[in-house]
Amino acid sequence: MSEINDPTCRGEQEFEDALEPVHLIKRSDVVMRAGIMMLGAGTSSLRVRELMRRVAASLVLDGMQANIFYTSIGLTVSRRGIHRTKVAEIASPGVDAHRIAQLQALGNELPERSTATELEERLDKIADTGRLWPTWLLAILVGLACGSVTLLTHGGWREILAVVPASSLAFLLHRWLTRRQVNHLTTVLLSAATASAGFVAITRLVDLGFAEPSGRMAAGFIAASIFLIPGFPLVTGGLDLARIDLQAGVPRITYATLVVLAITIGVWLVASVAGVSPDPVPAHTGVWWVVWIPRICASFLAVFGWAMMFNSPLPVAVASGVVAVLANVPRLILLDHQVSNHVATFTGCFLIGLGCAALGSLFQLEKIIMTVPTLLVSIPGSSALQTLLYFDQADVMLAVQNGISTVLVVIAMVAGLSGARMLTDPEWAFTKPDPPSLIGVFTASAKGFLTRG
Repeated sequence: MSEINDPTCRGEQEFEDALEPVHLIKRSDVVMRAGIMMLGAGTSSLRVRELMRRVAASLVLDGMQANIFYTSIGLTVSRRGIHRTKVAEIASPGVDAHRIAQLQALGNELPERSTATELEERLDKIADTGRLWPTWLLAILVGLACGSVTLLTHGGWREILAVVPASSLAFLLHRWLTRRQVNHLTTVLLSAATASAGFVAITRLVDLGFAEPSGRMAAGFIAASIFLIPGFPLVTGGLDLARIDLQAGVPRITYATLVVLAITIGVWLVASVAGVSPDPVPAHTGVWWVVWIPRICASFLAVFGWAMMFNSPLPVAVASGVVAVLANVPRLILLDHQVSNHVATFTGCFLIGLGCAALGSLFQLEKIIMTVPTLLVSIPGSSALQTLLYFDQADVMLAVQNGISTVLVVIAMVAGLSGARMLTDPEWAFTKPDPPSLIGVFTASAKGFLTRG
C-alpha cells in the first residue's frame, strides 16, 4: 500500500497541517506582497516599511520587522506568540510613479481591521492597472524634455532640432530592449550610443545648410542621453543614506553609478568616432525676456516630460513642472551670478523639497513621485559625461575638475532635499516611531522658554 493511501500517513499529514498557522501565513504573505510591490515601484525604503507596518496593523499582527534591500525584503511577523519569517525579491528594479501613489493611498485608507482576502483583492486591482500613457506619447515627451535640457545647458535651436528625434528614437529602443529582458546595463549602453549617434548624424545633416558647424554642439550631444540618468535610484538612495539606512541606500547608489557608467561608455564610444569635444558652451545672452521665457518654459517641459516617463498621473506631472520652475529659476539666477554650482544646486533642491511638500499637502499628492523628476534638472549629467570624455582625451586636469564638481553637486542635491524633508516631514527629522512635528517641537520649546522667563 502506498503512503498516500496509508491511513496512518494521512493522519500524520492532517495533524501537521493543523499545526500550521494558516491565518498567520496568509497575513504575512499580504504584508510581503504590499512591500514588494512598493519596492518594485522604485520608492525609498522608508515608504516601503511604512506601508508594510500599516498593512500589518490593519491585519491585527502583534509585530512586524522588515529588512529592506534594493531588490529584496526579509520579513518577520508575529501573532499570539507565533512567529513567521519569509524572504522575497523583485526580478529587476523599476519605476512606476502611479503604482507608488496607489499603494500610498491604500496605506492611508486602511481601516483599523482588515482581512487578508480584502487586501489581496485591492492589491490585485493595483497590480492589474496598466500604464497610464502610450509609448508613442512618451517618446515625444522624452524628446521634448531632452530638447529642453539642451536649451538649459546653453544649446541652440540647431542642437534642439537634432536632440528631439535622437532622444525619442533612443527611448523607443530602450523600451523595446527592456520588454525583451535584455541585460539592463547593455540596454542603457546601447540606448545612450543610439541617442548620441542619432544626434551627431542629424547635426551633420543640418550643418550642410550652413557655412560652419554650430559652436554649441556639445550641449546637445550630452543632453540627448540625459533621460537615461537613474533619477529614482539616485535620489532615493541618497535619502536612504541620509537616514543611515545603509542596506538600502548603498545598493541603490551602486546601481545608479553603474548605470551612469554605462551611459558614459555609450556616449564615449560615439564621441571617440565622431570627434566630438565635451568643452562647455557659453551662456545665452540678450534681452532678459528673450533669455528667460525659453528657460522658464524649458524648466517646466523637461520635468513634465520626465514625470510622464515615470508613469505619473497628469496632476502630479503638472505640479512637478510648476515646482521645477519655482526652484530652477533661482538656481539659474545664482549660476548667472557666478555662484558655485553646488551652492546653487543646494538652494534649488532645498526649494524643490519645500515646494513638493507644500503642493503635496495641498493637493494630496505623493511627494516622492513629484520630487524625483523635479530634481532631474539639477542632476549633473553633463559634468559626469564630460569627466569620462576628458579622461579619454588625456586631459586629466579638466577630468578631475568635472569629477569633483559632479560629486559636490550630488552631495548638494541630497543635502538640500534632506534638509527640506527634515523641516516638512517628522519621520525624517526624528527616528522614533511616533515623531512629533518640528513646528510642535519649536512651539513647545518657545512656550517653555517664555514660562521659565
